[in-house]
Amino acid sequence: MQAARQDARFDAVIDLDGFPNDPAPRRFPQPVLALTQDVGRDIDPDYLPRLDQVLALSGATSYRLSVPGAAHLTFTDAPLYLPPVESIVGSLGRTDGPRVTAAASLAFLDTTLRGRPGDVSTVLEAHGDLSVYAPRGGT
Repeated sequence: MQAARQDARFDAVIDLDGFPNDPAPRRFPQPVLALTQDVGRDIDPDYLPRLDQVLALSGATSYRLSVPGAAHLTFTDAPLYLPPVESIVGSLGRTDGPRVTAAASLAFLDTTLRGRPGDVSTVLEAHGDLSVYAPRGGT
């Protein structure tokens, strides 16, 4: 997200369970899809509120998809080759995590960048708990 904020050549952003580190979040024009593990307030009380704050600043409709059974490495190819330790790769198994990541990313990018018809929210909701952030006016 930080790179997209600094470089207008990015047309869209996919954040794979990353914490926004900008000390003073500001508005940016690109739509964002943030894929997150199901983080409880007892694990990291600042993560989701901070991410939601940043997503609300997007100048385009953005999405946060919290995937039940996901862990931090679920959204990478790590489940394909790491031991199936739930705390590391989640409980989705070796292939479901990468499938969710691919399906959500493809739906988001097809709709956002290619203008393909369809409701990206419907596709995303099939994979977890979805929050949608509509752009606000102003700069």
